Amino acid sequence: MFWESPRFSRFQKVAKGDATATARKFRKLTKGLRKPHTSILVHLCTGHCYLYSHLNCIGKIDTPLYPACKQEPEMVHHYLIQCPAHCGARARLRAEVGSKNMFPEKLLNDRGRLKALFQYINNTGRFINTFGVLPEMETEEEEEE
Repeated sequence: MFWESPRFSRFQKVAKGDATATARKFRKLTKGLRKPHTSILVHLCTGHCYLYSHLNCIGKIDTPLYPACKQEPEMVHHYLIQCPAHCGARARLRAEVGSKNMFPEKLLNDRGRLKALFQYINNTGRFINTFGVLPEMETEEEEEE
């Protein structure tokens, strides 16, 4: 029986609201975003995106290394924070959000940093084949008008 299995206790934690609180935060974060913005945000938050590490895991390519730098597996952290192929775009992102906010968890979870993040994504050109050029995200002031 399911309620006797080890998974039941994990399910209970989710059922008590942990997942609901997370979903509520995500809905608040993405409220009013256009579909491409929300989609790429979900992809980056889950790691299930068109970066070489994930494509290698699902058997679509032979190597997880990003051909532009050939240094490390191209994961979300590498793409956003480390990859030398995107140092110019990253410098602009850092100037916009500040050095203390240059962590994936801060970039992906704060509405105030999303506009700069989406501009970084456009500047790198990394997801153009999948999402095209992301339209500029409206700021809070523009949404209220």
